[in-house]
Amino acid sequence: AFHGDSLVDLQVRQVLESLAPNFNCSSSPKQLQAVYTVRRLLSASNVTAAYEEVIRMGFLPVLVRMLERFDQPVLQYEAAWCLTNIASGTSEQAAAIVSNGALPVLVGLISADEQLSLQALWTIGNVAGDSPALRDMVIESGIVPSLVQCVNGTIPLRHLRLVSWVLSNLCRYNNPSPSLEIVEQLLPILLVLLEHKDVEVCKDVCWALSFLTDGGSEDPLVQAVINCGIVQKLVTALGSAAVQVLVPALRAVGNLASGSPEQTQLVIDAGALPYFQQLLQRSEERVKKEACWALSNITAGTPEQIRAVTDASLLPLLILVFHTGEFLTKRESAWAITNFAIAGMPSQLHYFVSSNGVPLICDLLKFKDNQIVKVALNAMMALLQAAGHLMETLARLFEEGEACDLLEELQRHENFLISNMAADIVARFFSGDQESGVAGLVPQADSTQFQFGVQAGVESSELNFTLS
Repeated sequence: AFHGDSLVDLQVRQVLESLAPNFNCSSSPKQLQAVYTVRRLLSASNVTAAYEEVIRMGFLPVLVRMLERFDQPVLQYEAAWCLTNIASGTSEQAAAIVSNGALPVLVGLISADEQLSLQALWTIGNVAGDSPALRDMVIESGIVPSLVQCVNGTIPLRHLRLVSWVLSNLCRYNNPSPSLEIVEQLLPILLVLLEHKDVEVCKDVCWALSFLTDGGSEDPLVQAVINCGIVQKLVTALGSAAVQVLVPALRAVGNLASGSPEQTQLVIDAGALPYFQQLLQRSEERVKKEACWALSNITAGTPEQIRAVTDASLLPLLILVFHTGEFLTKRESAWAITNFAIAGMPSQLHYFVSSNGVPLICDLLKFKDNQIVKVALNAMMALLQAAGHLMETLARLFEEGEACDLLEELQRHENFLISNMAADIVARFFSGDQESGVAGLVPQADSTQFQFGVQAGVESSELNFTLS
């Protein structure tokens, strides 16, 4: 909004007030010059106050009327450019464009000459990307058939890029999401565009799909995406060399994998897992973080799905990413690894141990994130419960990872749940005297029980536990 004590804002107001007579006059040259000057002022990055002043001074209805001046194509273009800039402002400023009746006119201009069509699309995309309410108003203006016509026709690449971006903004937001009816109209053209070779086009289509799949397994939009047959092509996008494509493609694939077991299996059956061999070894941190997040949704799946991750040899790579990645990437890899361990599958335990998973669980107990510490404790509990004949090896590895000291420290953690979880593990698996809280770790075993090494003066009855 305009601030009266700002010198720049005062200058903007003075310039606009001086332009007002010519802006509203009937003389074409004078009016064109005034609109041109307004457009340049709106395009200046340091005078955003001009957006509010143009609205306050009543220029918007005039600009909308200029959009229909087909006898003055330059005036049309300059007016559309002015609206594009205003639409990139605040929500209130974008809404002002809609309330002044611009949307139907702008939609009509999509079929105009290329320059004017591009400017109209840019304005519409800015409005649609602002909020769910404005997105729905754009949809109600009848834009979808015009976009379908663009995609089905022959248009220049830069035009197609802008169409793809508008499509992504029409799919944006899930509170509320666009209607199922509209999404079912959009999916066929998204399917066509996903196969396009241009990185910018493919990027925006992948973002659109990531928005549409963000509602959970019960969301009808997710099922609509699956039903249209796009999952296989989406998974193929994981082979792109472009980071701009990989990040949204991974987000969409991860969304699908986070759904029901059947939806997770669709991702696996589409051949997603082999792509992660390369994705986890990319140099870009964003890609590795998204890849770990997507995999965490698969390792939270069924035993067969976890086995598929094992067969793809991805656990060692996840562990490597944890040790070499930045904090947020470490966090996502930690979820993927602990989900694997929490599954508590005896058949996978040897693979987890041989992949150096146990030292990583110990490292996670030191992590500066309470959520990660909790899942690490859950993973530790699950591993111990599933240990079987590997208990001696597991105990030795936990001892080498300083698990005793870490558990003792965590029993004094300020987070009540963490301290209780640590105490429960100690009580069930590690026994010790009253002072240290933890004793030796290497157990003696018979057919049903394991007994950890006994310290002097400690009754043996305190040290027995039975694996559940």
